[in-house]
Amino acid sequence: MDKGFNLFKEFSPTSTKEWEEVIKKDLRGADYKEKLKWETGEGIKALPFYRREDLEDLNIPRKIFQEKNEWQIRQPIFDQKIDDANSAAKQAIDRGADGVSFKTHARYTDGMLGGDLEGTAIQSQQDFDELVSGMDLAKTSIHIDGGMLSPIFAAMLHNTCHSNSIDTLSVNGSLMYDPFAFILKNGCLPKDEQQFISETAQLAAFSKQHLPGLRSLAVDARIFHNSGSTIAEELGFALATGSEYLARLTDIGMKPSEVAKTIHFNFSIGSSYFLEIAKFRAARILWQKILQAYGVEKQEMYIHGSTSTWNKTIFDPYVNMLRSSTEGMSAAISGCDAITVNPFDATFDQPDELSQRVARNQQIIFKEEAYLNKVSDPAAGSYYVEQLTDKIAEAAWNCFQEVETQGGMLQSIKDRYIQITIEESRKQQDQKIASRGRIFVGTNQYPNPEEEISPDRKDKYQTVSLNESNAEIQIDNNSFMSSLAKALQNGALMGDLVPTLFDIDRLDIRPLRPYRGAQAFEELRLATQQHSKTPKVLNVPMGDKKMRKARSAFSNNFFGCVGYDMEDPIGYESIDEIVSAIEKHQPDIVVLCSSDDEYPKLVSELTKKIESTDQKPVLVLAGYPKEHIEEFEKAGVDEFIHAKCNVLETLKRFQQKLGIIE
Repeated sequence: MDKGFNLFKEFSPTSTKEWEEVIKKDLRGADYKEKLKWETGEGIKALPFYRREDLEDLNIPRKIFQEKNEWQIRQPIFDQKIDDANSAAKQAIDRGADGVSFKTHARYTDGMLGGDLEGTAIQSQQDFDELVSGMDLAKTSIHIDGGMLSPIFAAMLHNTCHSNSIDTLSVNGSLMYDPFAFILKNGCLPKDEQQFISETAQLAAFSKQHLPGLRSLAVDARIFHNSGSTIAEELGFALATGSEYLARLTDIGMKPSEVAKTIHFNFSIGSSYFLEIAKFRAARILWQKILQAYGVEKQEMYIHGSTSTWNKTIFDPYVNMLRSSTEGMSAAISGCDAITVNPFDATFDQPDELSQRVARNQQIIFKEEAYLNKVSDPAAGSYYVEQLTDKIAEAAWNCFQEVETQGGMLQSIKDRYIQITIEESRKQQDQKIASRGRIFVGTNQYPNPEEEISPDRKDKYQTVSLNESNAEIQIDNNSFMSSLAKALQNGALMGDLVPTLFDIDRLDIRPLRPYRGAQAFEELRLATQQHSKTPKVLNVPMGDKKMRKARSAFSNNFFGCVGYDMEDPIGYESIDEIVSAIEKHQPDIVVLCSSDDEYPKLVSELTKKIESTDQKPVLVLAGYPKEHIEEFEKAGVDEFIHAKCNVLETLKRFQQKLGIIE
């Protein structure tokens, strides 16, 4: 074939106007920009139809990230004991992980620092040495989610490298040190403002000098997502946090480029596939814009994407695998530097070997079978994704600018602007979930009513008491990191050092409340499971066969969300048959399923006959015939279930009527 042959020359181009005429005809004259407009739920409106000319006015770089779309497969380790965690980490590395992450937090409750350590029980320098024993730190990236304990872990890693003659230039990893996330989660400052800013600067400087491959300052945007924020808010507040680091640390003498090199961004990956791709692409564009304002050029944003916990469920948990698959894909396509796919059972149990293997292999498939790492910026040039990128970038930038107007991230937290904004978004999200405008398969739609949750579940991270020694610990605030490193070398234990990291400044700060979107439905269903008797629902289909079948299916789906026992016969021919069935089954709830036209006669007859039954059930009508509602209520219909009702609130009323909840 002639190399100059162009197949597309055989086809004449089609103008936008011609396409719109065809769409208009198919929609019978309706405006597709209104008829087919997608309300994303993120404050962004997307059209179903874009053309090349739609990109002409967009200020989006054609190249957003590196030449190769390589990312780090990062696996979280959930084991509490040091030797178990070490074995799990080495196994993960042998089976395809490029990096491992350990979580170790001091438990913090009711405004007081508790005496517990949550996660991997790293209590001493010896524990840390044993934790990374046998790992090649030059090839394996080490990440520690230590929260405000992160300075201790930086000191431990430095000591380990020094005592084992490891070249620190080859060591890379990160610490999840984000004091702003701590403040939002706990409603207080870890220390006096000036002091914790000083310690933040010392941590960054220590990392630069001794562990240049360690990104020590985190922007943990996951708290925004998991508290109910929109995508634009998650990104805008993340940028504001990064900007706060730059502003605060440059004010006390650090160079902007040095600060930028220590920052890493950690986002949740939600299930809105294209929106998430656009979010990560927009993040790089906007962060570069902020760095340029500080005079920093050619400093790429480091992004770690972690599959969402907000949208995971405890019922029908294998659906979580599907959710995390699309989430991981969107992170890979959008060019994240590192991706964590959380195990599907991490929401309700301590992950086992199978769930961790599946999570890891999802990413291996992205690389080895889907070849998502072979193409640079796979989404570039997509009219749709480019439009979404632009819209999200604009919305997130407006959010960022509003925080800056308020005085920056910390001041916005103190003034409750961040919290109030997210709470408003949370209410809107919750309303959609309650009315099934947002679907959680297996929880608020298409449930398996026979499924039960085992009472033997464990928290994914276990706790132990903090250990203390008898040593006298002296920490110099002016050489904070060196003092920590020396104390650890001299045998200090975690319990000795934790108090030096906290001097709680009790300001009146409203905390954020991370949660899961499906939680309210799950709590109702768990209440049913724990109740002494599972309520029984009897569907009574009668009349129009098409309508009774549809409404019976709706009833099964509706009450399945709270795990009620369903009796769903094919149909009845008379009211007397229905009454006999009620007397036979003794249901707690009876659902009349028919057509709106037949309801007036059926309701009149059934309500009269049902009064004679030994134990009158709650009478429900499937549907909402507006003109007869008042009449039916007077006749004895207790509830109406239909597509537009608030499913959550309606189910709560049933739980209350049946004595399951107060």
